[in-house]
Amino acid sequence: MATKYKTLGFIKCAEAVVEKELKFSAVCKNTGRLHSYDFNSKTYTGECRRICAIFVWAMYRRRDALGHSSRVALIDKASCFFKYLAATNVTLPEELSHATLVGFSDWLKSESGLSYPTAANTYRSLTTTFQEMSRHPEVSSEFEIQRNSFPKSSSQITPSPVYDEDELKSILKAAVFGVRESAAKLERAYQPKWIGCPPPLDDVAPQTARGGYSRWESKEHRIWWWENNCGCERLRAKYLTKKPQGQSFLTGMSPSGHGSVALLEEFYDEIGAGEGYQPRYLGMPSPIKYRSPWAKKEYLVWYWENHLDCTPLAGREVNEKNSKFLQAISDNFKGRIKQFFGALGLGRWIGASDLIPYYLMLLVRTGLNPTTIQRLTIDCLIQDPTDPEKFSINWEKFRSSKRGATIPSSLGNDKWPISLIKRVIQITASIREPGQMELWIANANKHKKSLPLGNSAFKRGLQQFSRKNKLRDRDGQPLDIQARLFRPTLAWHEYVRTEDLNYLNQLLGHTKLSTTAEYIRRVDDPVLRIRRGVHQDAMFLGLLNGDLNELDKASDSIIASDCVLNHCRDQLNSPQPGQKPGVICSKGHEICLGCQNLIITLEDIKKYKCFVAFHDHLLHVGDISEMEFSQAVSEKKYFWETYILTKYPQDVVQRIATDALRSPIEAWDIAKYEQDKQIA
Repeated sequence: MATKYKTLGFIKCAEAVVEKELKFSAVCKNTGRLHSYDFNSKTYTGECRRICAIFVWAMYRRRDALGHSSRVALIDKASCFFKYLAATNVTLPEELSHATLVGFSDWLKSESGLSYPTAANTYRSLTTTFQEMSRHPEVSSEFEIQRNSFPKSSSQITPSPVYDEDELKSILKAAVFGVRESAAKLERAYQPKWIGCPPPLDDVAPQTARGGYSRWESKEHRIWWWENNCGCERLRAKYLTKKPQGQSFLTGMSPSGHGSVALLEEFYDEIGAGEGYQPRYLGMPSPIKYRSPWAKKEYLVWYWENHLDCTPLAGREVNEKNSKFLQAISDNFKGRIKQFFGALGLGRWIGASDLIPYYLMLLVRTGLNPTTIQRLTIDCLIQDPTDPEKFSINWEKFRSSKRGATIPSSLGNDKWPISLIKRVIQITASIREPGQMELWIANANKHKKSLPLGNSAFKRGLQQFSRKNKLRDRDGQPLDIQARLFRPTLAWHEYVRTEDLNYLNQLLGHTKLSTTAEYIRRVDDPVLRIRRGVHQDAMFLGLLNGDLNELDKASDSIIASDCVLNHCRDQLNSPQPGQKPGVICSKGHEICLGCQNLIITLEDIKKYKCFVAFHDHLLHVGDISEMEFSQAVSEKKYFWETYILTKYPQDVVQRIATDALRSPIEAWDIAKYEQDKQIA
């Protein structure tokens, strides 16, 4: 008991210190890293210090509920609240009330300069902190959140662009090429060529007695010079010295550097100079290409394999072992030891640009959120218990605290997700520090340490990838690759292909069908704009009089055919793809909602109400499962409640709903259904 109360007392003291000093440190709930937050430098601290202290106190009390990125975003949005307080001269905690928050929401809408959706997001982000502030002793209990302060804010969000088919293909093609390029550099095992072999010095100038290197020490170089400068004639020494480099030719014959007539004649005799001599180098470059072995790249490789353990090293490490080798690298590879090892297909230094192609392939192949892929760990692959050759990707979405796993799949093609992750694990194994679990790590940074790649590194890597591959968008401009656009792009392509919102709901892993529908609504594409809502040419009958019987009689001349939950202007002339003129349209109700032939009557509203009530009953009595109910009702319910019923007066809709319960349509008559069950 004593320990318990001591702990509670410690927490209270810590909260008091935070409130006084306006700063605290907290561990990110997602990464486990410690971060510090200091409000003393904020401009609003002086004017509203006591309210700011309570805001910091509330954030500290919720320290275990947020990650670092969420805290940073919250602190940034808090500036709007304190701007409003300054504008209304609210400086004391006792002045905070329900009216303060009502005024703040109005201020965000009209005077903050933010768009309506952004203002709504700002308000919603701060509400949990406001609720925590209301628990402070100095804050009035009337400091309560106004519910539904920003109605229909999500419907006003600007639609997101998506990549069209050609853009997606160009990105995917470049990503495949990038994976191959990175694989050649990072996945290929190095095969030594020179270990235990003599150094490759055949075309290198020999070493002199003084320790330097000279081409004239080479007999082959002297033969080459004599053939190309003396016409293959046995010239005397006095004539040779008059030729350019003639003196060097003579002195090179003696180890001491002093030429003589005897040595010259010995040279002539040795090579067989005279009549019948067959030139070997006439008109050709000198056989000695390098003035020293350090100028020859093959020698550098030989030296590295035999004297530096055949292991990639940093510049500092090379300098400690042999400064001449490092100088030779500088002379031959523009001072970049990374280029030397890169030419050998070795990857001591791994950067974001090397891993971006694998990241892009996973974005396309899995359809997971970018941040979810970025936060994968090396233990994310789970073996399928029913098939040892198959694995699932175990993922976690931090912001929504959701966990899940992909459908089990085998290694299969080397571009499949499981294979891609295994390849990244293999690539980064050589630079991975003990206990480092992050999948995406790199050491080509200023610290030369293996560090996890952050969101900014991925963003920069994607832009560099686009520039490197000269990718262009549909307008011919440089293509801006954004990871956040891949998921809606895949959703768009799949919805256009299948027109099945339930399938898309499962594909994206959404819990609610309305989330999927809202996700699609935000995609800015003309084809999708037609399919995701009621067509602009659709007719809504009965908006004024609301009389079910009068409407049916008056509209006989307009309505050509009665469908399941709606009417059609002309079923024999459907504008939908794949439908032939003169043949009754075979598309389902969901497609009808986006068709220009759509007609909605009050009778259709009654059919819809009967349909929903009937399926609610089936679910309640256990005749259908939750999944079957969702597949039958969810999508229809979303579109009807969002796009159709909102157009009619609510009293009319309510009157029709009551009539549907009293005298349901026979096809969805619950009483008749139960009677038929008893008979069966």
